[in-house]
Amino acid sequence: MSDDYLEAQRLHAEAERMRDEAFEYRAEADRKLVAANRAFGDAEHRHRLIADLEKSVAGRELRLLNELGEAQLIKREKIANEKLKQAEELMASYDNEKHAAAIYLRQCSEREKAERSEAA
Repeated sequence: MSDDYLEAQRLHAEAERMRDEAFEYRAEADRKLVAANRAFGDAEHRHRLIADLEKSVAGRELRLLNELGEAQLIKREKIANEKLKQAEELMASYDNEKHAAAIYLRQCSEREKAERSEAA
């Protein structure tokens, strides 16, 4: 066989390989495009949901302002903040007492261990 024929076969095989590779890249690009479109659609959906929620919250706030009056809402907010502060102080107190109890139990345990070792 002539060198030209062998070169043509090699080039043909290379072209087929490149074509197959291009088809694979195209299929991968199509899959990525579908995934990107799905993610974009999901993001648009979440954006619409958030916008609807914000609109609903703003409407409720306006309704409450009209029903209760701003002064009443501010008073309720101050009461809620005070109760939250009291709850946080209570939790801190509880944590301190729990810590003190753990220290006391550890000291008792160490004292009992020392008494047992002295008795032994």
